[in-house]
Amino acid sequence: MITLKLLGSIKKCCGKENIIINEEEIMISNIFSILNQSINKSNNIDKENLLILINGVDLSISGTDQKIKSGDTVTIANLVHGG
Repeated sequence: MITLKLLGSIKKCCGKENIIINEEEIMISNIFSILNQSINKSNNIDKENLLILINGVDLSISGTDQKIKSGDTVTIANLVHGG
């Protein structure tokens, strides 16, 4: 089980705080299709302006071709967000 933890406007767009993925592992690139399936049709997520943390580590440090494994938590927020 992989947990996507949504913060700020991403949470608002999807209408939920968490998305549970019942897979042993997926590629980080699959996160965007999962998010697009979860958003309200009137909203649009700009993946260029997202902060993505895998188990608390910024994705830009670990690389975009990384696999996410069961037990991992992926936190997603907009780069521009309120306090």
